[in-house]
Formats: sequence, C-alpha cells, structure tokens
Amino acid sequence: MAKSNLFVNGSEGDKAIVLGNEAIARGALEAGIGYASMYPGTPASEIIAVLDKNKKCIENLYTEFSLNEHISLHGAIGASWSGIRSLCAMKNVGLNVASEPAQFLAYTGVKAGLVLAIGSDPGAPSSSNEQDDRWYSLHTYMPIMEPSNIQEAKDFTKDAFDVSEEFSFGIVLMAPSRLCHNAGVLRFGDIRDRKNIKGNFKKDPENYLNLFSLAVKNHAKYLERNELLKKYLIESKFNKIINEGQSKIGFISSGVIYAHLMEAFDILGVYDHKILKLGFSFPISNELIKRFFEGLEKVVVVEEAEGFLEFQIKKIAYETGFKGNIYGKEFFSKTGEITLDDVIFGVSRFLEKPLPASFDFASKKYKELSDKLPQRSGTFCIGCPHRATFYSILKAVGFSNTEEKERDVVIAGDIGCYTLGLLPPYNAMDFLTCMNAGLSIGQAISNFDKNKKVIALVGDSTFYHSGIPVLLNAVQNGADILYIILDNSWTAMTGHQKTPSTQKDIDGKPSANVLNLKDLVKSLGVSYVKSLDPNSVKRFSAQIKSALKEPGVKVLIAKRECILQEIRRNKSLFKNDAKVAETGESLYEIQKSRCVKCSECFVELACPAIILKKDEDNGGDYYYIDPASCVKCGVCYEICPNSAIRKVEFDLKSEFKLKKGLPEAIV
Repeated sequence: MAKSNLFVNGSEGDKAIVLGNEAIARGALEAGIGYASMYPGTPASEIIAVLDKNKKCIENLYTEFSLNEHISLHGAIGASWSGIRSLCAMKNVGLNVASEPAQFLAYTGVKAGLVLAIGSDPGAPSSSNEQDDRWYSLHTYMPIMEPSNIQEAKDFTKDAFDVSEEFSFGIVLMAPSRLCHNAGVLRFGDIRDRKNIKGNFKKDPENYLNLFSLAVKNHAKYLERNELLKKYLIESKFNKIINEGQSKIGFISSGVIYAHLMEAFDILGVYDHKILKLGFSFPISNELIKRFFEGLEKVVVVEEAEGFLEFQIKKIAYETGFKGNIYGKEFFSKTGEITLDDVIFGVSRFLEKPLPASFDFASKKYKELSDKLPQRSGTFCIGCPHRATFYSILKAVGFSNTEEKERDVVIAGDIGCYTLGLLPPYNAMDFLTCMNAGLSIGQAISNFDKNKKVIALVGDSTFYHSGIPVLLNAVQNGADILYIILDNSWTAMTGHQKTPSTQKDIDGKPSANVLNLKDLVKSLGVSYVKSLDPNSVKRFSAQIKSALKEPGVKVLIAKRECILQEIRRNKSLFKNDAKVAETGESLYEIQKSRCVKCSECFVELACPAIILKKDEDNGGDYYYIDPASCVKCGVCYEICPNSAIRKVEFDLKSEFKLKKGLPEAIV
C-alpha cells in the first residue's frame, strides 16, 4: 500500500522526487532532530518550511521562524546544549547577521549535533550580493560540507550530525540555489526513533562560560579539534580521489560544480585525469592533498566565486613543497553563477581540446541570439498593495513616467517584496544594500544634504528583523526623515511565513499574540505615526505630502495584507462555507468611449491586469482589464482621471436564491 506522506513516513527502500531543500530537511529528520529554525530567506526557505508544515505528524519536533538569523542560531545552540539535535537554516547573507553566534560556537562546541544549512546564491538571483560564506570558516572554524546532488543533500545532512557530535563543531552544509531548488530522485533511509528526544541541559561552565582565560582555553581546544577533524577527513568517505592513473594533470572540485565537471569531462570525451572530489571543503588535510599531488605536474581547481578552495590548495602546496603549477580563476569566473557551459569552456581551454561540433554550434547560436531575446523583469503581483504604495509615493513627490518628471526626494530602499519598486517603471529607490540599511543611511544623508527630503522604506518582516534599534537610533539622534513601513502582514517573498503583524492564518484562524505595530512605533518615541490603507492612493499620497513638511521622524504604516494570502484564504472559506458563496461579486472594466489613453493606469500604476488590445472595428489600440487576471483591488478605478473605469456589481445572493427556487431540471 502506498504511503500517504513519504516525507514523514518514508523508510529505507522508498524513493520520491523532491527538491534539494526537502532532501536536506529529510536528512535532518532521519538524523533525529528535535529543533529546526530559520529566518526565511531564499533559496533556503523550504528547508524549515517543509518541517514546519509537517510538524503535527512528527513526534517531538519544535520548529520556529525566528525574527532574525542571530536569534535563530542562538536557539539552535540552546537546543544542542540541551541534548537535542538541531538544524538552523538561512540564506547566504543571513550568516552576516548570525556571524556572532557562529564565531562563538566553535569555542563553546556542541553537545548534540548542530547543522547550519546555508543557501548560497551565486549570480545573486534572489540576493543583494553573491558573497561566498565559505570564507567565514577561516575564522569561525566551522567545518563545511558541500553536497553535489539531491541524494548527497540528504545523506550529507544526516551524516553531518554524527560528525558534529564526534568533534563538537557546528557543521555548515553549503547548498547553492541550483541544488536548493532543483528536483531529483531521492532514496530514503530510516528515521531514528523519535520517542526519546528529550532535553536535559547539564551545566558545563568550562565550555559554556566563554570569557577571560576560559575563552583562551576554548580557543586552544577548538584548534585541537580542528586538527583531529583534518586527520579524520584523510580517509573519510566524503573526500574521494578518482582515476589514480598515469596522467600528470589533476582536477579538484566540490559540490554542484563537481557534478558539472564530471559532465563536462563526459561531453569532451576526457576520462583519464586524476580527480579529487571534496565533500568537506573545510578543513582540508595537508596529508590528503599531498597524496593527491603525487605524480602531478598541473592541478586545476574548479569552483564558483573567488577561489576559496584554490586559496587553501595553494597554501597547502607551499607547505608541502609541491613543485607543479596550480590553476583556477584563470579559467573560471570569479563572479556570477558558473554553469555547465562555463565548466566545459574552462576545461576545454585548459586542456586545449576542441569543443564538440554540436556544442560549439549551440554556444555560438546562443551568443548570436542572447541580445535579441526579450529579458524577463520582476514586477509586483497583480493587486499587490506595494504597487499602490509606490504609486502614491511617486505622485506625492511629483515623479511621472509619462510626463518625464524627475524627483528631488531621496528614496532609501530595503530588502523584501517592495525591493521590486527599484525596477521600471517606478525606479523608486536610490540605493539598496542590506536589511535595514535604508533608514540608517538615509538618516545620514538627511543630515548632510539639507536640500533634499528623504523617504526610507521597510517591510514589516524586515522591520521586526533588525529595524527597531535603527528607528530608535533615528529618534534618539533627532533625525529628519519620513519612514514608511509597508506592512503586508507576512514575510511574503520567501513563501508567506508569519510575522508579528499577521492577524489571521491562511485558514482564517486568528493568530495568537498579534502585535499592534502602531503602538510599538509610538513606544519607541515617534510622535508622528499614522496607519493607512495604501490602496486608498489619493489619501495616502496626500498624507505623504503632509508628512514631508513636518520636522523630525515621521512614520507612515502602509497597512494592507498581501493580496495572495487574502485570495487564498477567501478561496478556502468559499470552498468550506456555502454561506460565503451567497455574497456579492464585482468586476472592473474600462469604457472605451470614455478612455483617452492617458496611461495613468497602464504606465504610471503599471498593473499587469491592464493590457493593450487591438480594436477590430477601427484598427486602433485600447486599454482593457483582463477579468481573469484582475483581483479587484480597485486601485485603477480610484486613480482614473476621466472616470473611464467603472465598477460593475452583481448580487450573487439573489442569484443564488433564485436558482435554488427553480426546478432542478432548469437549474
């Protein structure tokens, strides 16, 4: 009989197609974790999301979407010290926030296994930078494992807990976005018995009180543990030397790039060179590398980013007296995502081996066409309240696309769904770096450029992440700035995790301990605080104009729930409650006879539900609201200067009753 939920109930011999993130979560489950936490961040979000979604079916599992990565990792450490295996996940830049507990974790060590799963983001498709977090381990000493496929994502995660406990290190499991979000076949293993997952914190002042002379002792202890781990990794199953033949050339790689390298060899018809696959990319044993160097004259390191492996290999080569040459970034880019094609080109150049005719033709054709193909651009969802917020801001500061008006107000961006406001047609951000940089950088700009007003933006989740001290700092230091909190009640961009502002869950149940954001802001000393619906764009725009004239710190809360969650909840209620079906319905339409194509809705608001169509009667163009796409937010209706958009309402309640009164055959 088929099992209903393989993620929870799968066992040895079962197989399923899963995401890389789900494979990591399953590996942690098989290892017997009792604690899992993260601050949501793409590409790693599904690691904890899948555990949280299934936790009611998993005995003795605690999950948490923490307010930031610093808190999340501290929680995992506390669980570990209580004897509970713990998993903490985050995206690459999250480690910047968690770097402080990560630094101390190597000093204090763990009791039960602790794994830190990091979703790296080469090419930065979902991040504000493409930092390589592996470099952190040169000073945190956290060992790094790099799975190369879906199966290893699960198996390495499971094994990482054992290694963590044996050497008392938190283990970093590094997974790039291609592994996190790719799907593949996974063979399951058995899950450890979960009945005995019970915490028992035992005092250990020698390790856990990390200060003064104890900190120095702990420093020495982690250096000793690091050397022990290096010795273990010489013969471990995680690092493999392949093709120990007569070739004078060797290749070293790790993670997904290793899989690319093996495929590139196959495409190029190269099968005789020596290969070192590193499952642990830190630490690396001198003895292992010395053994690999034997008989080689040239070594090529194939990896992404700025050469973390290459740096270590060259250091070891110097220390062990290797006389050959080591190559790496001469053949592979330091920036952006390295694709299979990039690896094929790099290996081909190094070996001076011609590309296969079919591959050469395809790559030339791609170069020929790549500039001619239309590029995809991010945009807000249809009905997203952030679109209305940006429209209101730009109207308030006098910016217009259609009339080519510029703005002299500085707009400080931040991280979240609303980051899309920096793209055309809004172009509504002047800088963007990291979480909660907008207000603090904007505060300094407002101090030194008195000729410009400054508006700083932040989302509710980002504000709770680390924005409270930033706002408090602005108040304490008498800043003159308008701070707009775009509160859509969810961490929407990463899959709709709850925030302290979430009023109702997706099933309509009220959330517990809902925070009053307006009261919180007032408690920080802000006297000018107003909460408005951003979809009331005229009122919101007028309020922005008014706030910009006031001195000091002003806070406007653009309060409206993410439209996707609102729709999902309403669909669920409609499906489960027949009474909801008896409510009214409406649609919006553009009257061709009244529309003068001023482009206020089509270009300034830029709602994707409004499209340009060909008029079959006169051959001209006209604007049209696609009823299948429109979510009836009503913003276009409010902003139309010519009243060309009208709202049509239906009384479904009457229609419903009418149908119920008719004979069944007619209905």
